[in-house]
Amino acid sequence: MIYALSIILLFFIFLFVCFYKAFYRPRQKTDPKTVSPNKEYQKFREQILALVENICSYPYEQVYIKSDDGLELAGRFYQGRSGAPVIIMFHGYHSAACRDCSGMFKLATELGWNMLLPDMRSHGLSQGRVISMGIKERTDCLRWVEYASHRLGEETPILLAGCSMGASTIMMSAQLLPEQVKGLICDCGYSSVRAMIESMAVRLRLPVKLSYFVMRLSAIIFGGFDPESCSPLSSLAKSKIPVLIVHGEDDQLVPCSMARENYDASASDIKMLLTVPGAGHGMSFLADEAKYRDAFRAFVKKLGLI
Repeated sequence: MIYALSIILLFFIFLFVCFYKAFYRPRQKTDPKTVSPNKEYQKFREQILALVENICSYPYEQVYIKSDDGLELAGRFYQGRSGAPVIIMFHGYHSAACRDCSGMFKLATELGWNMLLPDMRSHGLSQGRVISMGIKERTDCLRWVEYASHRLGEETPILLAGCSMGASTIMMSAQLLPEQVKGLICDCGYSSVRAMIESMAVRLRLPVKLSYFVMRLSAIIFGGFDPESCSPLSSLAKSKIPVLIVHGEDDQLVPCSMARENYDASASDIKMLLTVPGAGHGMSFLADEAKYRDAFRAFVKKLGLI
């Protein structure tokens, strides 16, 4: 009996360690000027820092909302020209919008748009300790849309943009969004939490099915969310919202094949796919700014926003 209880206890300790490593984020402030030692980032180090400095040079208003589960979520609002659309930009896992969304910020600035850069839950100034990979964050996304609508008016066109986990979050929110949201711009998002975990298991040479079982169970028990409850694929299939999907063909973290899966899943009549040769994870804008800008402008032109 004692032996059996010891085995159960050890298993739960193992589950908690897995949860802590993947889904728990201690209170810490991310410096957007810190560039990852990853080769993909180091290649574009100076460009990244210049784009971050560009964002930091603009005045903004610190704003806050409440999540459905009572967390205070923070964001930066940048005032654009009167009557302009607003674009809400969501960053990735363990990152910051001032870094991940710096390229999109530059493009939106050129058009004089209003911009809202939230800190995802458990990041920056936002409360929370659990990162649910877009499962809970998708309703946070809807709350930010409501904030923008109340602030700028129901007639103001809203676009959502995201990088990595931020991209997958806005895709998961697609079936929840009001008609005021005119389109999604999704850069290097994964097709499902399951696919992402299994892809990481392959990279780490771990047993794929067992790894996913353990991670899913840890998320349910300690994080209060089920990775199976939603995915970009399932949400896009139920949504007619226009979508531009961008992905680096040399992405070593989120396979480029997931971009094609998300594109194929979308039920929208307006959808575009841009893959950038030689670009790593989140590096498409930096690898080919001209191609990225052309795709962005072609997309928003189809939406009638320019």
